[in-house]
Amino acid sequence: MILQVSVSTRRTTVSQDTWARLAGPLQADDEAVLSIIRDRYLHPPSTLPYTNSNRSRDIIGSTDFTWPWIHKHLAHLFGDQQRGFFVEAGALDGVYLSNTLWLERNLGWSGLLIEPDVKSYSALLTKHRKVWSSNTCLSSEPYPKTTVLVSRRVVEKTIVDVSYWWAFRGRTHELRDDQPYSEELESRTDSSYSIVQCFPLLSYLLALNVSTVDLLSLDIQGTEPLVLRPILASKRVSLRVIVVEDELKRMNQSHMETQGYQLVASNIDQIYIKKGDPLLYRMANFTA
Repeated sequence: MILQVSVSTRRTTVSQDTWARLAGPLQADDEAVLSIIRDRYLHPPSTLPYTNSNRSRDIIGSTDFTWPWIHKHLAHLFGDQQRGFFVEAGALDGVYLSNTLWLERNLGWSGLLIEPDVKSYSALLTKHRKVWSSNTCLSSEPYPKTTVLVSRRVVEKTIVDVSYWWAFRGRTHELRDDQPYSEELESRTDSSYSIVQCFPLLSYLLALNVSTVDLLSLDIQGTEPLVLRPILASKRVSLRVIVVEDELKRMNQSHMETQGYQLVASNIDQIYIKKGDPLLYRMANFTA
């Protein structure tokens, strides 16, 4: 079955009060919120050729960090599934360490890329991905909000290769009191601060009329558990496979179990599969 996602390009009239309250709180499924997302915060799939066609079989950074480990598991789970829908938050430039580009290019998946950093998102648009994208962030609350984004950039860009530069950009995060301090990170990067709009994951999916997400990939520097809690509690959208970076050890496996998800692989990243999903049986005899 081919998944079809349609979003109206009609500009809707939204009250000034609603715009003001995007800083929070409004309900995640508020129709005015969904209209604003559709009209102002979703960029449609590109119809232009990919710009990284000279590396059509490679994901930049595909030998780095935990990408090979994640890809091996996802290829086993989804390698023969034509069509599907993914969400990747912390998408950077849409190519570097992407967990979803191969699904889009090789298997015809559609999806949503979320990247709050303006410069990273500008680079993402130049890649001409064939999926929806948004220059916003996932809300750590069950309602839309604005927050302060800390963007990281390498101080001496000329002394590091492009991939390493993007790795530092991947350290961009919401400004929170519980973010650990890294002297090495502070010494090698410049930090800039901006106000960004955030929406609950549920809001994006309702705006896109998506009820099943085959793969949710989260790399958002420690806010993963906060983003997951409201959408798992809502039960309005089915998330089949969830990949989360857990470098800060904040994921609660017991909570995920109570929400109906089984941990099937753990590294710096964790992979969960919804209980009862046929993909669990596929993992039974998998050797990483």
